[in-house]
Amino acid sequence: MKKVLFAILVALLAVLPAADLAACSTIKLQKGSELLYGHNLNNNGSDIPGMIFVNKRGVFKTGRTWSELATRQGGDPSTLRWISRYGSLTFNTFGRDLPDGGINEAGLYIWEMGLGGSDVAYPRHPGLPRLNQMQWMQYVLDNFATIDDAVNAARAIELDGWGWHFFVGDGEGNCAAIDFVDNEAVVHRGAEMPVAGLFNALYSLEVERSRYFKGHGGLWDIDMKDIRVPRYVKIGQLQRDYDPRQDAVEYALMMLDAIYVNEVADWSVVFDVRRGRAYFRTSWNRAVKSFDYKNLDYSAATPVRVLNIDIREAGDVGGLFKDYSHELSAAFIASLPIPKGFWEMGGLNKEELVGRLARHTEGAADPARQDFAGTWQAAPAAPGEEPRWQLKISCARGAVSGTITNARGFVRDTPIEQISLTGNELRFVFRSAREEQYMFAKAALAGGMIKMGLAGIQDPLGDYELKKEGK
Repeated sequence: MKKVLFAILVALLAVLPAADLAACSTIKLQKGSELLYGHNLNNNGSDIPGMIFVNKRGVFKTGRTWSELATRQGGDPSTLRWISRYGSLTFNTFGRDLPDGGINEAGLYIWEMGLGGSDVAYPRHPGLPRLNQMQWMQYVLDNFATIDDAVNAARAIELDGWGWHFFVGDGEGNCAAIDFVDNEAVVHRGAEMPVAGLFNALYSLEVERSRYFKGHGGLWDIDMKDIRVPRYVKIGQLQRDYDPRQDAVEYALMMLDAIYVNEVADWSVVFDVRRGRAYFRTSWNRAVKSFDYKNLDYSAATPVRVLNIDIREAGDVGGLFKDYSHELSAAFIASLPIPKGFWEMGGLNKEELVGRLARHTEGAADPARQDFAGTWQAAPAAPGEEPRWQLKISCARGAVSGTITNARGFVRDTPIEQISLTGNELRFVFRSAREEQYMFAKAALAGGMIKMGLAGIQDPLGDYELKKEGK
Protein backbone atom coordinates (compact mmCIF):
# COMPACT_ATOMS: atom_id res chain seq x y z
CA MET A 1 0.00 0.00 0.00
CA LYS A 2 2.88 2.38 0.67
CA LYS A 3 4.01 1.90 -2.94
CA VAL A 4 0.49 2.66 -4.13
CA LEU A 5 0.32 5.82 -2.04
CA PHE A 6 3.73 6.93 -3.30
CA ALA A 7 2.59 6.43 -6.89
CA ILE A 8 -0.54 8.47 -6.16
CA LEU A 9 1.43 11.37 -4.76
CA VAL A 10 3.86 11.34 -7.68
CA ALA A 11 0.95 11.38 -10.11
CA LEU A 12 -0.76 14.14 -8.16
CA LEU A 13 2.30 16.34 -8.20
CA ALA A 14 2.53 15.78 -11.93
CA VAL A 15 -0.93 17.20 -12.58
CA LEU A 16 -0.86 20.01 -10.04
CA PRO A 17 1.17 23.21 -10.57
CA ALA A 18 4.66 23.33 -9.12
CA ALA A 19 5.13 25.31 -5.91
CA ASP A 20 7.27 27.97 -7.58
CA LEU A 21 4.32 28.82 -9.84
CA ALA A 22 1.86 29.05 -6.97
CA ALA A 23 0.98 32.37 -5.41
CA CYS A 24 -1.13 31.53 -2.37
CA SER A 25 -0.84 33.89 0.58
CA THR A 26 -2.24 34.23 4.08
CA ILE A 27 -1.93 37.44 6.07
CA LYS A 28 -2.95 38.99 9.36
CA LEU A 29 -3.79 42.66 9.86
CA GLN A 30 -3.87 43.70 13.52
CA LYS A 31 -3.51 47.14 15.00
CA GLY A 32 -5.57 48.99 17.58
CA SER A 33 -8.96 47.31 17.83
CA GLU A 34 -8.75 45.76 14.37
CA LEU A 35 -8.04 42.07 13.68
CA LEU A 36 -8.42 40.56 10.22
CA TYR A 37 -7.16 37.43 8.49
CA GLY A 38 -6.94 37.23 4.71
CA HIS A 39 -6.05 34.74 2.01
CA ASN A 40 -5.29 34.66 -1.71
CA LEU A 41 -5.71 31.36 -3.52
CA ASN A 42 -3.94 31.35 -6.85
CA ASN A 43 -3.50 28.26 -8.97
CA ASN A 44 -1.74 30.11 -11.78
CA GLY A 45 -3.07 29.12 -15.17
CA SER A 46 -6.57 27.99 -14.17
CA ASP A 47 -9.42 29.59 -12.26
CA ILE A 48 -10.35 27.34 -9.33
CA PRO A 49 -14.02 27.23 -8.31
CA GLY A 50 -15.05 26.80 -4.70
CA MET A 51 -17.93 26.39 -2.30
CA ILE A 52 -18.45 28.04 1.08
CA PHE A 53 -19.67 25.67 3.79
CA VAL A 54 -21.47 26.42 7.06
CA ASN A 55 -20.37 23.41 9.15
CA LYS A 56 -22.28 22.48 12.28
CA ARG A 57 -21.30 21.81 15.89
CA GLY A 58 -22.37 18.56 17.57
CA VAL A 59 -21.82 16.40 14.49
CA PHE A 60 -20.19 12.96 14.62
CA LYS A 61 -17.45 12.52 12.02
CA THR A 62 -15.02 9.83 10.92
CA GLY A 63 -11.58 10.46 9.46
CA ARG A 64 -10.37 9.64 5.96
CA THR A 65 -6.90 9.27 4.46
CA TRP A 66 -6.27 10.19 0.85
CA SER A 67 -5.45 6.59 -0.09
CA GLU A 68 -8.70 5.52 1.58
CA LEU A 69 -10.61 7.98 -0.60
CA ALA A 70 -8.71 7.78 -3.87
CA THR A 71 -7.49 4.19 -4.38
CA ARG A 72 -9.34 1.13 -5.56
CA GLN A 73 -8.21 -0.78 -2.46
CA GLY A 74 -9.13 2.04 -0.10
CA GLY A 75 -6.25 1.06 2.17
CA ASP A 76 -4.61 2.73 5.17
CA PRO A 77 -7.95 3.83 6.66
CA SER A 78 -8.05 6.51 9.32
CA THR A 79 -8.98 5.47 12.85
CA LEU A 80 -9.89 9.01 13.94
CA ARG A 81 -13.44 9.91 14.89
CA TRP A 82 -14.79 12.97 16.69
CA ILE A 83 -17.83 15.06 17.53
CA SER A 84 -17.44 18.69 16.45
CA ARG A 85 -17.43 21.09 19.36
CA TYR A 86 -17.53 24.21 17.20
CA GLY A 87 -19.34 25.28 14.07
CA SER A 88 -17.20 26.74 11.31
CA LEU A 89 -17.18 28.55 8.00
CA THR A 90 -14.90 27.03 5.35
CA PHE A 91 -13.97 27.56 1.71
CA ASN A 92 -13.72 24.18 -0.04
CA THR A 93 -12.82 22.75 -3.42
CA PHE A 94 -13.20 18.99 -2.96
CA GLY A 95 -16.47 18.96 -1.04
CA ARG A 96 -17.72 18.73 2.52
CA ASP A 97 -15.16 18.54 5.35
CA LEU A 98 -12.28 18.90 2.85
CA PRO A 99 -11.51 22.63 3.15
CA ASP A 100 -8.86 24.90 1.77
CA GLY A 101 -9.23 27.02 4.91
CA GLY A 102 -11.68 28.78 7.18
CA ILE A 103 -12.59 30.04 10.63
CA ASN A 104 -14.67 28.61 13.48
CA GLU A 105 -17.11 30.25 15.88
CA ALA A 106 -14.44 30.40 18.59
CA GLY A 107 -12.34 32.63 16.31
CA LEU A 108 -9.71 30.06 15.28
CA TYR A 109 -8.53 30.57 11.70
CA ILE A 110 -6.53 28.15 9.55
CA TRP A 111 -5.46 28.13 5.92
CA GLU A 112 -3.03 26.16 3.78
CA MET A 113 -0.34 27.17 1.31
CA GLY A 114 1.24 24.76 -1.17
CA LEU A 115 4.90 23.78 -1.13
CA GLY A 116 7.09 21.64 -3.35
CA GLY A 117 6.99 17.95 -2.40
CA SER A 118 10.63 17.99 -1.27
CA ASP A 119 9.91 20.80 1.20
CA VAL A 120 7.25 18.88 3.12
CA ALA A 121 7.82 15.75 5.20
CA TYR A 122 4.80 15.09 7.40
CA PRO A 123 5.26 13.35 10.79
CA ARG A 124 5.59 9.58 10.50
CA HIS A 125 5.61 7.98 13.93
CA PRO A 126 4.32 4.49 14.79
CA GLY A 127 0.98 4.61 16.55
CA LEU A 128 -0.13 8.03 15.34
CA PRO A 129 -3.56 8.16 13.67
CA ARG A 130 -3.59 9.36 10.07
CA LEU A 131 -5.81 11.95 8.38
CA ASN A 132 -5.89 13.57 4.96
CA GLN A 133 -4.43 17.07 5.19
CA MET A 134 -7.65 18.76 4.02
CA GLN A 135 -9.79 16.98 6.61
CA TRP A 136 -7.14 17.67 9.24
CA MET A 137 -7.95 21.37 8.89
CA GLN A 138 -11.64 20.59 9.44
CA TYR A 139 -10.65 18.50 12.47
CA VAL A 140 -8.79 21.51 13.89
CA LEU A 141 -11.73 23.86 13.28
CA ASP A 142 -14.21 21.34 14.71
CA ASN A 143 -12.32 20.82 17.95
CA PHE A 144 -10.10 23.72 18.98
CA ALA A 145 -10.06 27.39 19.92
CA THR A 146 -6.32 28.05 20.42
CA ILE A 147 -3.20 27.86 18.31
CA ASP A 148 -1.61 25.68 21.02
CA ASP A 149 -4.21 23.00 20.37
CA ALA A 150 -3.78 23.34 16.60
CA VAL A 151 -0.02 22.93 16.92
CA ASN A 152 -0.48 19.89 19.16
CA ALA A 153 -2.81 18.36 16.56
CA ALA A 154 -0.10 18.82 13.92
CA ARG A 155 2.23 16.73 16.05
CA ALA A 156 -0.27 14.11 17.20
CA ILE A 157 -1.65 13.16 13.77
CA GLU A 158 0.06 11.89 10.63
CA LEU A 159 -1.05 14.13 7.77
CA ASP A 160 -1.68 12.25 4.56
CA GLY A 161 -1.66 13.85 1.11
CA TRP A 162 0.34 16.37 -0.86
CA GLY A 163 2.68 19.10 0.37
CA TRP A 164 1.10 21.91 2.35
CA HIS A 165 2.03 24.08 5.30
CA PHE A 166 -0.39 26.04 7.46
CA PHE A 167 -1.09 29.43 9.02
CA VAL A 168 -3.21 29.41 12.18
CA GLY A 169 -4.49 32.36 14.18
CA ASP A 170 -6.94 32.79 17.05
CA GLY A 171 -9.52 35.36 18.07
CA GLU A 172 -6.94 37.41 19.98
CA GLY A 173 -4.47 37.61 17.11
CA ASN A 174 -2.02 34.99 18.34
CA CYS A 175 -0.75 33.19 15.26
CA ALA A 176 1.70 30.55 14.09
CA ALA A 177 3.17 29.07 10.93
CA ILE A 178 3.37 25.27 10.86
CA ASP A 179 5.95 23.70 8.53
CA PHE A 180 6.88 20.02 8.31
CA VAL A 181 10.58 19.25 8.04
CA ASP A 182 12.24 15.84 8.51
CA ASN A 183 8.94 14.31 9.66
CA GLU A 184 8.47 16.84 12.44
CA ALA A 185 6.21 19.88 12.81
CA VAL A 186 8.32 23.05 12.90
CA VAL A 187 6.44 25.98 14.42
CA HIS A 188 7.17 29.71 14.18
CA ARG A 189 5.22 31.99 16.50
CA GLY A 190 5.71 35.06 18.70
CA ALA A 191 9.19 36.52 18.31
CA GLU A 192 10.02 33.73 15.85
CA MET A 193 7.30 35.05 13.52
CA PRO A 194 8.27 38.68 12.83
CA VAL A 195 5.83 38.95 9.89
CA ALA A 196 2.35 37.51 10.37
CA GLY A 197 2.00 35.92 6.96
CA LEU A 198 2.67 32.68 5.13
CA PHE A 199 3.32 32.05 1.46
CA ASN A 200 4.82 29.29 -0.70
CA ALA A 201 8.15 28.75 1.03
CA LEU A 202 9.21 27.44 4.41
CA TYR A 203 8.92 30.20 6.99
CA SER A 204 12.63 29.94 7.84
CA LEU A 205 13.49 30.56 4.19
CA GLU A 206 11.22 33.63 4.09
CA VAL A 207 13.09 35.06 7.09
CA GLU A 208 16.43 34.35 5.45
CA ARG A 209 15.44 36.09 2.21
CA SER A 210 14.03 39.11 4.05
CA ARG A 211 17.40 39.99 5.63
CA TYR A 212 18.48 41.81 2.47
CA PHE A 213 15.67 44.39 2.72
CA LYS A 214 15.20 47.50 4.82
CA GLY A 215 13.21 46.88 7.97
CA HIS A 216 14.66 43.36 8.17
CA GLY A 217 18.34 44.24 8.62
CA GLY A 218 19.21 44.74 4.95
CA LEU A 219 19.92 47.65 2.59
CA TRP A 220 17.51 47.17 -0.31
CA ASP A 221 14.46 49.39 -0.62
CA ILE A 222 11.05 47.70 -0.69
CA ASP A 223 9.45 48.40 -4.06
CA MET A 224 5.82 47.23 -3.86
CA LYS A 225 5.59 47.03 -7.65
CA ASP A 226 8.69 44.86 -8.05
CA ILE A 227 7.67 41.22 -8.42
CA ARG A 228 11.15 40.17 -7.28
CA VAL A 229 10.50 41.52 -3.77
CA PRO A 230 9.18 38.62 -1.66
CA ARG A 231 5.53 38.81 -0.64
CA TYR A 232 6.71 38.24 2.94
CA VAL A 233 8.69 41.48 2.82
CA LYS A 234 5.87 43.45 1.19
CA ILE A 235 3.32 42.30 3.76
CA GLY A 236 5.65 43.21 6.63
CA GLN A 237 5.87 46.75 5.24
CA LEU A 238 2.10 47.02 4.69
CA GLN A 239 1.41 45.78 8.23
CA ARG A 240 3.73 48.45 9.64
CA ASP A 241 2.18 51.18 7.48
CA TYR A 242 -1.44 50.52 8.41
CA ASP A 243 -3.20 53.42 10.13
CA PRO A 244 -6.23 52.21 12.17
CA ARG A 245 -8.13 55.27 10.97
CA GLN A 246 -8.24 53.62 7.53
CA ASP A 247 -11.01 51.16 6.66
CA ALA A 248 -9.54 47.85 7.75
CA VAL A 249 -11.38 45.66 5.24
CA GLU A 250 -10.46 47.86 2.30
CA TYR A 251 -6.85 47.90 3.48
CA ALA A 252 -6.74 44.10 3.88
CA LEU A 253 -8.11 43.62 0.36
CA MET A 254 -5.53 46.11 -0.90
CA MET A 255 -2.80 44.09 0.83
CA LEU A 256 -3.95 40.95 -0.97
CA ASP A 257 -4.00 42.82 -4.29
CA ALA A 258 -0.49 44.14 -3.65
CA ILE A 259 1.01 40.64 -3.47
CA TYR A 260 -0.54 38.93 -6.48
CA VAL A 261 1.89 37.08 -8.73
CA ASN A 262 1.44 36.76 -12.49
CA GLU A 263 -2.35 37.05 -12.43
CA VAL A 264 -5.31 38.12 -10.31
CA ALA A 265 -5.97 35.69 -7.44
CA ASP A 266 -8.61 33.00 -8.01
CA TRP A 267 -10.03 33.81 -4.56
CA SER A 268 -9.40 36.67 -2.14
CA VAL A 269 -11.00 36.12 1.27
CA VAL A 270 -10.98 38.38 4.34
CA PHE A 271 -12.37 37.64 7.80
CA ASP A 272 -13.08 40.66 9.99
CA VAL A 273 -12.79 38.88 13.34
CA ARG A 274 -13.96 41.72 15.57
CA ARG A 275 -17.18 42.23 13.59
CA GLY A 276 -17.69 38.61 12.57
CA ARG A 277 -18.00 39.33 8.87
CA ALA A 278 -16.53 37.55 5.83
CA TYR A 279 -15.63 39.24 2.53
CA PHE A 280 -14.61 37.54 -0.71
CA ARG A 281 -14.19 38.02 -4.44
CA THR A 282 -12.98 35.80 -7.26
CA SER A 283 -11.19 36.09 -10.57
CA TRP A 284 -14.51 35.36 -12.28
CA ASN A 285 -16.37 38.08 -10.39
CA ARG A 286 -14.32 40.89 -8.91
CA ALA A 287 -17.26 42.45 -7.06
CA VAL A 288 -16.85 42.10 -3.29
CA LYS A 289 -19.41 39.89 -1.55
CA SER A 290 -19.90 39.69 2.20
CA PHE A 291 -22.02 38.17 4.96
CA ASP A 292 -22.21 37.93 8.74
CA TYR A 293 -20.57 34.65 9.81
CA LYS A 294 -20.66 35.25 13.56
CA ASN A 295 -24.42 34.78 13.82
CA LEU A 296 -24.86 31.95 11.34
CA ASP A 297 -26.89 28.97 12.53
CA TYR A 298 -24.25 26.44 13.56
CA SER A 299 -26.72 24.12 15.30
CA ALA A 300 -26.76 20.51 14.09
CA ALA A 301 -30.56 20.67 14.23
CA THR A 302 -30.48 22.42 10.84
CA PRO A 303 -28.79 21.30 7.59
CA VAL A 304 -25.27 22.17 6.52
CA ARG A 305 -25.47 25.18 4.19
CA VAL A 306 -23.42 25.99 1.08
CA LEU A 307 -22.80 28.87 -1.30
CA ASN A 308 -20.97 28.89 -4.65
CA ILE A 309 -18.05 31.28 -4.37
CA ASP A 310 -18.52 32.46 -7.99
CA ILE A 311 -22.03 33.81 -7.52
CA ARG A 312 -22.72 36.91 -9.60
CA GLU A 313 -24.47 38.88 -6.87
CA ALA A 314 -22.48 41.53 -4.99
CA GLY A 315 -22.94 43.01 -1.54
CA ASP A 316 -24.55 41.04 1.29
CA VAL A 317 -25.08 37.44 0.11
CA GLY A 318 -25.95 35.89 3.48
CA GLY A 319 -29.44 35.05 2.30
CA LEU A 320 -28.25 33.04 -0.71
CA PHE A 321 -26.91 29.95 1.06
CA LYS A 322 -28.61 26.64 0.15
CA ASP A 323 -29.03 23.34 1.98
CA TYR A 324 -26.19 20.92 1.29
CA SER A 325 -26.74 17.61 -0.49
CA HIS A 326 -24.37 14.89 -1.69
CA GLU A 327 -25.79 15.34 -5.19
CA LEU A 328 -25.02 19.06 -5.19
CA SER A 329 -21.50 18.34 -3.96
CA ALA A 330 -20.89 15.61 -6.57
CA ALA A 331 -21.99 17.87 -9.42
CA PHE A 332 -19.66 20.61 -8.21
CA ILE A 333 -16.63 18.31 -7.76
CA ALA A 334 -17.18 16.77 -11.19
CA SER A 335 -17.02 20.25 -12.75
CA LEU A 336 -13.54 21.03 -11.37
CA PRO A 337 -10.95 21.93 -14.05
CA ILE A 338 -8.62 19.04 -13.15
CA PRO A 339 -6.73 16.84 -15.65
CA LYS A 340 -8.11 13.36 -16.28
CA GLY A 341 -5.05 11.74 -14.76
CA PHE A 342 -5.93 13.07 -11.32
CA TRP A 343 -9.26 11.27 -11.22
CA GLU A 344 -7.87 7.93 -12.35
CA MET A 345 -4.49 7.76 -10.61
CA GLY A 346 -5.69 5.46 -7.82
CA GLY A 347 -7.33 2.93 -10.10
CA LEU A 348 -10.79 4.52 -9.94
CA ASN A 349 -12.62 6.29 -12.73
CA LYS A 350 -13.78 9.90 -12.39
CA GLU A 351 -17.33 8.99 -11.43
CA GLU A 352 -16.12 6.65 -8.67
CA LEU A 353 -13.69 9.17 -7.15
CA VAL A 354 -16.24 11.98 -7.34
CA GLY A 355 -18.71 9.72 -5.56
CA ARG A 356 -16.24 8.92 -2.78
CA LEU A 357 -15.35 12.56 -2.25
CA ALA A 358 -18.99 13.63 -2.23
CA ARG A 359 -20.23 10.87 0.10
CA HIS A 360 -17.25 10.18 2.39
CA THR A 361 -19.10 11.67 5.37
CA GLU A 362 -21.56 8.77 5.27
CA GLY A 363 -18.99 6.63 7.09
CA ALA A 364 -20.10 8.25 10.34
CA ALA A 365 -23.44 6.47 10.03
CA ASP A 366 -21.79 3.12 10.82
CA PRO A 367 -23.21 2.06 14.25
CA ALA A 368 -19.93 0.27 14.99
CA ARG A 369 -18.21 3.68 15.12
CA GLN A 370 -20.91 5.16 17.40
CA ASP A 371 -19.94 3.38 20.61
CA PHE A 372 -20.74 6.57 22.54
CA ALA A 373 -24.46 6.35 21.63
CA GLY A 374 -26.97 4.62 23.88
CA THR A 375 -28.16 4.71 27.49
CA TRP A 376 -25.51 4.68 30.19
CA GLN A 377 -26.24 4.16 33.89
CA ALA A 378 -24.29 4.31 37.12
CA ALA A 379 -25.21 1.77 39.80
CA PRO A 380 -27.82 2.99 42.36
CA ALA A 381 -26.63 3.97 45.82
CA ALA A 382 -28.85 1.27 47.32
CA PRO A 383 -30.97 -1.62 45.97
CA GLY A 384 -34.33 -0.45 44.60
CA GLU A 385 -33.23 3.12 44.05
CA GLU A 386 -32.84 4.86 40.71
CA PRO A 387 -29.39 4.83 39.11
CA ARG A 388 -27.19 7.60 40.51
CA TRP A 389 -26.71 8.94 36.99
CA GLN A 390 -28.29 8.12 33.67
CA LEU A 391 -26.84 9.48 30.44
CA LYS A 392 -28.67 9.11 27.13
CA ILE A 393 -26.85 9.95 23.90
CA SER A 394 -28.30 9.65 20.41
CA CYS A 395 -26.80 10.15 16.96
CA ALA A 396 -29.38 10.84 14.24
CA ARG A 397 -28.05 11.62 10.75
CA GLY A 398 -24.76 12.63 12.33
CA ALA A 399 -26.27 15.11 14.79
CA VAL A 400 -25.42 14.17 18.38
CA SER A 401 -27.66 15.09 21.31
CA GLY A 402 -28.31 13.80 24.79
CA THR A 403 -29.81 14.19 28.24
CA ILE A 404 -28.64 13.46 31.75
CA THR A 405 -30.62 12.51 34.88
CA ASN A 406 -29.59 12.29 38.53
CA ALA A 407 -31.35 10.12 41.12
CA ARG A 408 -31.56 13.04 43.55
CA GLY A 409 -33.56 15.00 41.02
CA PHE A 410 -31.47 18.13 40.64
CA VAL A 411 -31.18 17.26 36.95
CA ARG A 412 -33.80 15.20 35.12
CA ASP A 413 -33.69 14.69 31.37
CA THR A 414 -31.57 17.82 31.25
CA PRO A 415 -30.01 18.50 27.83
CA ILE A 416 -26.24 18.13 27.63
CA GLU A 417 -24.53 20.89 25.66
CA GLN A 418 -21.25 21.60 23.86
CA ILE A 419 -20.69 17.89 23.31
CA SER A 420 -17.27 16.95 21.98
CA LEU A 421 -15.46 13.69 21.38
CA THR A 422 -11.80 13.34 20.49
CA GLY A 423 -10.45 9.81 20.50
CA ASN A 424 -12.18 8.14 23.44
CA GLU A 425 -12.61 11.29 25.53
CA LEU A 426 -16.14 12.65 25.73
CA ARG A 427 -16.85 16.11 27.18
CA PHE A 428 -20.05 18.05 27.75
CA VAL A 429 -21.69 20.59 30.05
CA PHE A 430 -25.17 20.79 31.57
CA ARG A 431 -27.06 23.01 33.97
CA SER A 432 -28.27 21.97 37.40
CA ALA A 433 -31.70 23.56 37.86
CA ARG A 434 -31.70 23.18 41.67
CA GLU A 435 -28.24 24.57 42.26
CA GLU A 436 -28.39 26.96 39.29
CA GLN A 437 -24.89 26.23 38.18
CA TYR A 438 -23.15 24.63 35.25
CA MET A 439 -21.64 21.20 35.68
CA PHE A 440 -18.81 19.94 33.54
CA ALA A 441 -18.31 16.33 32.55
CA LYS A 442 -15.17 14.64 31.27
CA ALA A 443 -15.66 10.99 30.43
CA ALA A 444 -13.49 8.19 29.07
CA LEU A 445 -15.03 5.47 26.90
CA ALA A 446 -13.56 2.04 27.57
CA GLY A 447 -14.99 -1.42 26.85
CA GLY A 448 -18.70 -0.71 27.26
CA MET A 449 -18.08 1.56 30.25
CA ILE A 450 -17.89 5.31 30.72
CA LYS A 451 -15.69 6.65 33.50
CA MET A 452 -17.19 10.08 34.12
CA GLY A 453 -15.72 12.84 36.26
CA LEU A 454 -17.99 15.73 37.22
CA ALA A 455 -17.01 19.20 38.39
CA GLY A 456 -18.78 22.43 39.24
CA ILE A 457 -17.47 25.90 38.66
CA GLN A 458 -14.90 25.48 41.44
CA ASP A 459 -14.91 22.00 42.93
CA PRO A 460 -14.84 18.38 41.72
CA LEU A 461 -18.13 16.59 42.34
CA GLY A 462 -17.09 12.98 42.03
CA ASP A 463 -16.18 10.17 39.66
CA TYR A 464 -18.69 7.63 38.39
CA GLU A 465 -18.67 4.49 36.29
CA LEU A 466 -21.58 4.15 33.89
CA LYS A 467 -22.41 0.91 32.14
CA LYS A 468 -24.09 0.79 28.74
CA GLU A 469 -27.60 -0.60 28.78
CA GLY A 470 -27.69 -4.01 27.13
CA LYS A 471 -24.01 -4.72 27.75
